[in-house]
Formats: sequence, C-alpha cells, structure tokens
Amino acid sequence: MEHATDDLTAVAAEAVKASGEYLREAFRNGSVDGEFSSIDVKAAADRESEQRIQAVIDDHYPDHAFHGEESGRSGESDYRWIVDPLDGTNNFASGYPKFATAVAVLHKETPVATAIYEPLTEDLYLAERDGEATLNGESLSATSSLPLDHGTVALVVGLSVATDPDGLTQVRQLESALRGRCKRVVTTWAPCIDWGLLARGLIEGLVCLQPEIYEQHAGSLLAAESGIVADDTVAEDGRYVGSPDRSTTTTLRSIVDNAATGEPADQNT
Repeated sequence: MEHATDDLTAVAAEAVKASGEYLREAFRNGSVDGEFSSIDVKAAADRESEQRIQAVIDDHYPDHAFHGEESGRSGESDYRWIVDPLDGTNNFASGYPKFATAVAVLHKETPVATAIYEPLTEDLYLAERDGEATLNGESLSATSSLPLDHGTVALVVGLSVATDPDGLTQVRQLESALRGRCKRVVTTWAPCIDWGLLARGLIEGLVCLQPEIYEQHAGSLLAAESGIVADDTVAEDGRYVGSPDRSTTTTLRSIVDNAATGEPADQNT
C-alpha cells in the first residue's frame, strides 16, 4: 500500500516536534546523563528522543520499517523511517545551543519526505520529493548573491573519517583548501543545522565527507527541494557538494577532489 506523501510529511513533523519538545526541556534543565568517550557522546537524551519519535511513527504506521541511530534497524517494509533523534549530541552535552532532530521517510530506498526540527528556535523544515521545501510553513528557495570568495561553506565530516588518522589528514587538507577559496569554513558538528542554513541560502555551500545516513537523507532532500544544485556521490565515494548555483558546486567539487589527491585546486574553476 502506498501512502500520500503529504501524510508521511505530517507524521514526520509530528514525530520531530514530539522529540524536540523533550530535548528543549532536557537542555534547559542542564543535566546530561550519558556515556562520554574521547571521540563521542552517547546521551540518555538520544535514546529517550528516539523512543518518542518511534512512538509517533508506530501510532500511524505500525507496519513500516524503522532505522534509528540508537536502536538500529527493525522491520521489513517498502517504507523505512531513518531517524537522527539528536543531531549534535556533543553540542547538547556541552551546553552549546546548536542541535536538531531529523526524520526521513524512504520508499523503496528513495527519500520521499523529511522533517528537521531545531527545538530551541522552534524552526521546522519540511520537504517532499518533487514537491517543495518549507520553513515554518513558508516556501524555501535557496539563493545567494555572494560569490564564493566572499561566502561561507559548511564542512560535514562523518565519524568514520574523524576517527581515522588518514581521514583526519584529508579533512585538514580539504579545510585548508576551502579556506583558500572562501571567506569562512564552519563546522557546527550538527549537520542538520548546516542543511537548514543551506536551504535558506544563508551559506554559500556545503561539503560532506562520509556523512552519516541519519542526517544525510533528511538534509539532501531538503536541499534538493529548496533548489540546491548538488553533486552527490555519497554512494560511490562518500562525498556530497551542494550550493545554490552550478558554477559554485563545480568549483567546490574540484576543491574536494584535488584535496583528496593532495593537488592544489584550479584557481580558475
């Protein structure tokens, strides 16, 4: 049985808001219970948030498959819900007010609906495949008048890269190359925040290296439906580049590819 995309989007929105209300209160309470390591944080808030999201989904679609960052994958269905219950756990645990919660719905492995919610600002991003992207009910159209050398680019690095010595070397090379071509490179460690800025045209580009699927599905659909021009080869080589225009995307992709080989980027691209 196929479901109307707007129904899926409405449930995704309900789920992330249920999670976000809990996360907002937990953050303001200032107490973080969890497991801290040298590379990551697993907070109790992640698990509680995911349970609240799953409860909403199960209430509407009990026969759908579920894939949460905390609990893993369960169920078999043409529909699969990919969930990041707390994007930016380290930020949350540190008292840094930059985090979000995200849900993407896949139909036969293709993302068809997404919801991203920033609890502290109460910003709700929604997107439907071949539909539109919205922020708090208003249509999004990603445009930027700034050239790349005056602009800001967000860099998203997956945990597998950040914890690998060779990967870290590649990240440093890439970040240095990007800094040579734009005004600022930001790493928020909350990719969904970056995806929202990109979809609104508030940053001039976004580059991902081996991103986590829990944010990537949600963010890339939001970007696509807001008009972002993407070079998405995550499935092949773990890279995503997106910007509001083809020329900037091509330039950023060249920078990424050259940084991977240790070659200087072509200043004319």
